[in-house]
Amino acid sequence: MCPQLSHAGLFHSIYGTEGFQGFSLSFSHRPAIAALIGERSETLAFTFCVIDRYSVDLSLSSPTRTLYSRPELGRFPITLTEDLWYDFLELTLADWLEQVESAATRENALFRWKVGEAYAYRRDAYKLMATILKERSERLQVAFEMLEKVMETEGVGTRELVQPRTPPMSEAAEKVYEVRRVVEGGEEVPETWAPVRRT
Repeated sequence: MCPQLSHAGLFHSIYGTEGFQGFSLSFSHRPAIAALIGERSETLAFTFCVIDRYSVDLSLSSPTRTLYSRPELGRFPITLTEDLWYDFLELTLADWLEQVESAATRENALFRWKVGEAYAYRRDAYKLMATILKERSERLQVAFEMLEKVMETEGVGTRELVQPRTPPMSEAAEKVYEVRRVVEGGEEVPETWAPVRRT
């Protein structure tokens, strides 16, 4: 892992994220954070904090590297260079692999998880990220191996569940999705956000 990616990992939730709305710094602190950890690391951390995870998952099968902020932040575009995009995938996958086993030990009302269901969260996207990283470089072969090892810890009762999208984590996000669901030509928004059995 490059130093910039390591620094981004240490600060990856500094502005709050889609799923973590606890302690966070205002975006006005971006210049100070960039001065502390470097612009590239801060860009990765900022992107990790404001991104709509679904736009990341869509980018996995797209030739463009444009992601979008969460709907409640305005869905502004974030275009990453090819190298930054790969670093972002590595940061995203590493973050999830570090926490999924623990997350699965308890229910989570925000994510709509029952015990064990955390493994369902973006299951296919994380597998595709690991595959992309594995094909990227010899160093990143370990990403796929780590994903397989972590997913082997999942109980058999949840292995057919999938949760492709992050549920809205705030009232503001919920309202945005309600609008996007009913607007003609709008985004296809799930009727249920909880994990469901694969069809």
